Order: sequence, then structure tokens, then C-alpha cells
Amino acid sequence: MAIGGTRKAALLLKSLDDRTAAELLKSASPQVVREIAAELAYMDASGAGKDQVAEQAIREFFTLLAQTTGKGGGETYVKAMLESALGKDRSQEVLDQVRQMVDARDPFMQIRTTEVELLAQALAGESGGVVALVLSELPAKKSTQLLGILDEKVRFEAISGMASGEDASPEVRLRVATVVRERLKAQSASRREGAPVGNAAARREQQLRKLAIVLRGLKTDLRDAMVNTIAERDKEVAASVVKLMVIWEDIPAVMPRSLQEVLRTIDSRRLALGLVGADPAILQKVRQNISERANAMLEEETSLLSSPKPEDTVEARGEILATLRELNAKGELRFEET
Repeated sequence: MAIGGTRKAALLLKSLDDRTAAELLKSASPQVVREIAAELAYMDASGAGKDQVAEQAIREFFTLLAQTTGKGGGETYVKAMLESALGKDRSQEVLDQVRQMVDARDPFMQIRTTEVELLAQALAGESGGVVALVLSELPAKKSTQLLGILDEKVRFEAISGMASGEDASPEVRLRVATVVRERLKAQSASRREGAPVGNAAARREQQLRKLAIVLRGLKTDLRDAMVNTIAERDKEVAASVVKLMVIWEDIPAVMPRSLQEVLRTIDSRRLALGLVGADPAILQKVRQNISERANAMLEEETSLLSSPKPEDTVEARGEILATLRELNAKGELRFEET
């Protein structure tokens, strides 16, 4: 692939110390300086250009200098190079412009390197369309991990958005990336100040989920007594705890006999709907605990589903969960983890 002139100039500067690079840049126009600095910053962040050969780059660079007229090792180097070439006051202005140029070129670069848990917190409360756009910009493995910890409703909206195949405009991509980066920046500031990170409602649900897991491991009489005690103080909290004792992600941990009893009562079409987009572990667990005939019926119903609505899948999963929770209320649902 042919290497562009600006890339070749950046490759040359990467082989020089910052002072020598700055001397070369002094004869370049401000626009050329900005473009080369942006290329250096992009190359460092993306890892591009590591195996490029500099000989052709040297020739191209002097051509570029002759017409109108950075070493890359990160923004620290770019900043030092610009200060040497332009002075401290002017260099900050150019550095801000460089950041904008890099963002315009690939606004999701920083987001791709962020931990999945922090991304989930930054996306809390966002629409499925926004989440779909972010997921489409991430590596496949990170997208899968992020999907697994998102709110269920948003998860299916995001999947539908990705399946639609609609491309976002550069302006929309930049706007979404900017919002997400600002939230990540705010989270980082909160962690430095010792403040709790993430959505308050999400943190509260996590606390209740932990309590629910503890309670479901108790004997039925003791569990019910403790739930009743909670209900005397707050009925809504008690109801939430009961629901959180069994969630969709718990299915792989349900003991085979318990799961078999539940699956026998579920219509094949409803089961097929509920398994749309399900985690492979859940799908495998279900298929292992239904008969060959039921598996064949499930396969047939799945093939008949063209474009199921996310809300239909959520409703079908709700029905399956309702049966599991009913069994749990009787003290008859067993988990492999206990």
C-alpha cells in the first residue's frame, strides 16, 4: 500500500530526537505542522507505522517541506516537539488542534482501550441506538463482554440496531464518542476523589442481587422469614430481592432436574423467542435438558423466526423466569453453585 506524504514525514520524525525534529519543522507552515503532529499522535495511539521503512519517507518529507513547508512516541513527545518548534504558548494551541484532528479521524480510539465495566457505566441510561454504535466500534471480544453486562432491554435494542446495518454519519459518530469520553473522564475524576462510580440505581440493584443470592442459599423457611422481615420495612425492596434470586443469567447454574421440570411447561415457540440472542452457555444448557423431539421442535421454531422484536424476546424470557421463580418460591429450585 502506498504511504501518504504526511505519514512518511511522521515516520521520518519518529527516527529523530525532538530537538532535531523541531528544527526541521521550523521551515514548515502551521497547517503542515498540525497535520504531521496529528499523524504522529494517531500513529502512536493506533500502533500504525511500526513496520514501515523510513527511506522513502525521508525523500517524501523533504518534498513536502519544499512545497509548503514530529517524532512519535506519544503525546508527550509531540508536545515537546511542538514547544521546541513553536514556543510554549503557541504549541498548546496547536496541540489542542491536533487532538481535534485525531478525534475527527477516529473518535473511538480511546474508547476501544477502556475497560468493559467502565464502558457499561458510561453507557448507563443511553438508548439502544447509541449503545449499538459504540458496540460496532469495539473489537468483537469486547463487544461480547459489554453486551453481557448491559441492561437486558437495552441489550436487545442494541442488537436490533446493529442488525439494521444503518451507518451513522461522521458527525453522529463524533458526537456519541465525545459524550462517552466525557463520561469516562468524569468517572476517572470521581475515582481519584474517592467518589462512587456508576449509576446509583445500578449500584443499588447490584447490592440487592448480592443479598438475593445469599438468601436463596438458605433453607426455605429461614429465607421466607427474612424476606418477610424486609417486606415489613419496604415491600418494594422485598419484591425486588425475590425477583433477583432468579435472573436470566442464572440458567446455566440451575440443576438439570429443576430446569427440566420448568422447560417441559414452556411452549416451543416461546422458548425459541426467549433464546434469541441468548448467551451460548444458556443455549447449551437448555438444549442439554430437553428431549431430542423438543430439540427438533425448537430448531424448527427458531428457523421460522424472521425478525423477532426485542420486546417479544423480553416477554418470552419473562415467562420462562416466572416459572423458574415459582419453583424457587416453593423451595424446589436447585442451583449447582449451592
